[in-house]
Amino acid sequence: MSLSDYQQKIADRFHTFDQDGDGAVSVADFEGLAQSVLREYALAPTTPKGKALISAARKFGQDLVALADANGDGEVDQEEFVNAASTRLRNNPEGLTKLVRPWATAVLAVADADGDGQVTVAEWARMLRAMRATPERAQAKAEAIDADGDGTVSVDEVLATIVAFYTTDEPAHEFAAAR
Repeated sequence: MSLSDYQQKIADRFHTFDQDGDGAVSVADFEGLAQSVLREYALAPTTPKGKALISAARKFGQDLVALADANGDGEVDQEEFVNAASTRLRNNPEGLTKLVRPWATAVLAVADADGDGQVTVAEWARMLRAMRATPERAQAKAEAIDADGDGTVSVDEVLATIVAFYTTDEPAHEFAAAR
């Protein structure tokens, strides 16, 4: 079966979430990503930001599994992921935003390393590197996500990029989300 360009883009994105490379996405993958981010920022999981990030990762993982786990095994394989994105997220920007907002908010809070209430493009690039983007890709994507050009990255800009990624046929390289 030939995958459409959209489905191929989503299939490629699956590997971002499959942190341990076992061919399935589970809550543990999201918790592992959160732990990796906390290590990068030298934050203990018991700090307020650490607790918020772990909680948001767990919720995001649970909600994604609930949305996409067609066979009820508690994990999402690539086919289930592509199918859920194609049928339940692609034409549902409001639902996608609701799914992702707690995670995006917690990630941005951690990215605000200096605690000034704003996430600069440089701070966002660091976060993207913490989430496994190459340094070059992280910098380019951080600059691209700053839609209003004010030098900062907002939750709304992150969400707009995620929604555009999952709801359009545009190639993956057109979007600012880390891969």
